[in-house]
Amino acid sequence: MHEIRSRSRFCFVQRTPPAALSGLHLMSTWFMVGLIWTIHTVHYPLFASVGVDTYVEFQASHVDRIGKLLLVPWGVEGATALLLLIWAWRERDQALLPPLVIGGIAMGVVLVVSGFFSAPAHADLANGFIPEVHDRLMKADLVRTLAWTLRGITAAWVSAVIWKRRSA
Repeated sequence: MHEIRSRSRFCFVQRTPPAALSGLHLMSTWFMVGLIWTIHTVHYPLFASVGVDTYVEFQASHVDRIGKLLLVPWGVEGATALLLLIWAWRERDQALLPPLVIGGIAMGVVLVVSGFFSAPAHADLANGFIPEVHDRLMKADLVRTLAWTLRGITAAWVSAVIWKRRSA
């Protein structure tokens, strides 16, 4: 049962964020972790094998399809992370703040790598395969993949804290 504590006669606040919020955060984050590992270990390495005649079309299709695939789960991941962080900050929740802050820093790394390294590499590859640019993309993507894996760990940590409270 949700433990409720009173802040005033008219405002009641849950002691713990809703489990549904942390569950949605956990699922969307781990979807993204799985997606980024698939991209890093399967899809990006295949860029080198596509061939000159079809590479430009392949690259454009990759960017379009991956963008559509990650749009909703990445948005859900970010929104749920932000809501959980706001809740933990307002409540000064010392058990939830560390994983949420670490996860927020990891998301910052993901955004910086995506915006300043991955997207420009994809733009450079839009007119044809360039091995040096592909290597740069792979290196940047490894950092992004590891940061997203850290996000998955912090999402599991947050969920464990919340579910433990609910069962206590």
